[in-house]
Amino acid sequence: MIPISDINPAKNIPIISRLFIAFSSIIFLFFQPKNNLELINYFYKFAAIPCEVMNNLPLAANQFYNNNCNLPPDIFIFPDKNIILSIFISLFLHANFLHVLGNLWSFWIFGNNVEDILGKFRFILFLIISGLVSVAGHSFLNSVNINPIVGSSGIVSALMGAYLYLFPNARLLVLVPFGVLFPTTIKAKFFMIFWLISQFIIALQSNNISWEAHLSGFIFGYLLLKLLRFKRNLI
Repeated sequence: MIPISDINPAKNIPIISRLFIAFSSIIFLFFQPKNNLELINYFYKFAAIPCEVMNNLPLAANQFYNNNCNLPPDIFIFPDKNIILSIFISLFLHANFLHVLGNLWSFWIFGNNVEDILGKFRFILFLIISGLVSVAGHSFLNSVNINPIVGSSGIVSALMGAYLYLFPNARLLVLVPFGVLFPTTIKAKFFMIFWLISQFIIALQSNNISWEAHLSGFIFGYLLLKLLRFKRNLI
């Protein structure tokens, strides 16, 4: 199912959501290289890499060329790379147009309502921590992987988890692909069930989609609001 919008208007102007979307768009349009080879180098230079995150060291040439994080490092490829900063930079980088469009569209659908409930300051903290949790979850489960992690999908997943807790019965307008795409509405809790099933299907496949970051973010978003006992809208 492809989410189009939710029938759940926010009461306040979602300033932080708009800024996040605008900043991510600017990074994609004006800072990321358009050439594929240059883009890959850009990701290795600036994005988080599980091997680096787990070892708190930049990737070395012998580890890269042998695709083996466990080798003792010889020459660091980007010796001045800030590993902690790379985690946050990763959240604003995207592989292609469809990647950034899908993430930011979903961010808008779920983010404005979560921002409405949390308020500006708590929402900023939520985004920061959920980004850290999603990258940490991916890195922990792929500790020797040397491929960069890019995209805000971990944060979007956390927003989805928070949205599920706050508005389980809110209706979403979605496109359902049955040969052709046709629109329908569905309650958020049922949409999330289908989404969770899709993550387990992704986990069984060999692809570059980080189900680990998705599930880490989703679980974090749901449990955090549940533990903090935010009021739920069950209508």
